[in-house]
Amino acid sequence: MIVPKPTAIINYDRCKPEECSPDDGLCPAAAACTRGILTQEAPYEEPFVFPPNMCQGCGDCVPVCPLNAIRMM
Repeated sequence: MIVPKPTAIINYDRCKPEECSPDDGLCPAAAACTRGILTQEAPYEEPFVFPPNMCQGCGDCVPVCPLNAIRMM
């Protein structure tokens, strides 16, 4: 049986870049993604995982999200 690797999932009900980084609107979780898979197109916009199948499942983004909007599944 093949078990799929975990992938970062963003809860957009909780994700509020204007609240977690009010000064610059930059997502700290996207900045923590060393592979550039969790990205943010512009300040104050919600980040997204693209392409989703490229997430390596490292989880580096999870602990730095101040609003706990990201989890690994």
